[in-house]
Amino acid sequence: MEARPNWKMILPAAAVAGFVLTGFWGLLLGPIAAVPVVSWRRRREGAEPEGDEERRLAEFMAETLAATAAKKSAPVQASKEAPGIPVKPSFEETKARAAELDEAGLFDAFAAARLALLENGRDAQAAAAMALLARRLAPGEPLAALRQRTAAQAIDLCLASGQAAAAAGVFEQYLDERAGLRLPPAQWEALGRALLSQGNFMASAWALHAGALLAGDAAGAQKRLIEVADKASAAGQPAVALRLYRTLLGKYPDSPYAQFARDNMKTEEKRLLTSRDTSGRG
Repeated sequence: MEARPNWKMILPAAAVAGFVLTGFWGLLLGPIAAVPVVSWRRRREGAEPEGDEERRLAEFMAETLAATAAKKSAPVQASKEAPGIPVKPSFEETKARAAELDEAGLFDAFAAARLALLENGRDAQAAAAMALLARRLAPGEPLAALRQRTAAQAIDLCLASGQAAAAAGVFEQYLDERAGLRLPPAQWEALGRALLSQGNFMASAWALHAGALLAGDAAGAQKRLIEVADKASAAGQPAVALRLYRTLLGKYPDSPYAQFARDNMKTEEKRLLTSRDTSGRG
C-alpha cells in the first residue's frame, strides 16, 4: 500500500516556506497552496479516490483548530502562579525547548515568534527563536535559503540589540550552513568578536576572516587568523592554534605573516607534544 502524505509535516513546512517568501500571510497561504498540489499529484498517480484525501485533511485541520481554540480559551495563570519564571525564556531555554517540541508544537512556537516579531520588528529574542525552530521545521536542501535568511536576520537583530551571546548561539546552530548566511562585513566582525569572547576559536576565525574578505581587506583577513591563533595559544589550545596557522599558510603562502606563523607552529607543536607526554604519564 502506498504511504499517505504526512500532513503534520507537510503543512508546517509549507507554512514556514510561505512566511519566508511572502511574510505573515504566507503562514496561511503556504498550507493552502500545498494541499491541492499534493492531492492532485496523488489522484494523478491513482493513489486514492478523489475527495478521500481532502476528507482526512479536513478532519486533521478541524482537530488542529479545535486544539488551538481550546488553548486560546484557557485562562493564562502561569505568570500569577509562578512569578519567579521570566516571561521570555533565555536563549539557552529556547534552544532546549525547540529540541523537545513535536511537529504541532514547533508550528505553534514558530507562529508565536513570528507574531511577536511583527509586533516589534526589533525583537531579537523572537527572531532567534524563529531561527532555532526553522532548523527543524524546514529541513533539507530545498529550504536551505529560507533557513539561512531567518538565521541571518536573527544574528543581525541580536547583535544590534546587544545580545551578542544569542547571536553567537544562533550561528553555532548554523555552522554547517555558515557559507550561506548573508551578513555585512561589520556584522561578521561583531559576530566573530562575540564567538572569540566565548572561546569558540575556529568559528570566530571563520567569521572574522569572512568579514574582512567581504570588506575587501585581504591583509586584515590574514591578521585576524593570526590574532585568533594567538588567542587560542594563550588559552592553552595548541592544537587549535596549529590548525589556524596552517590555515593561514594554506590560504596565503606568501603572506607577510607566513614566517611568524611557521615560527609559532614550532612552539605550538612542542607544547602539544609536551601535553601529550604529560597526560600519557598521568
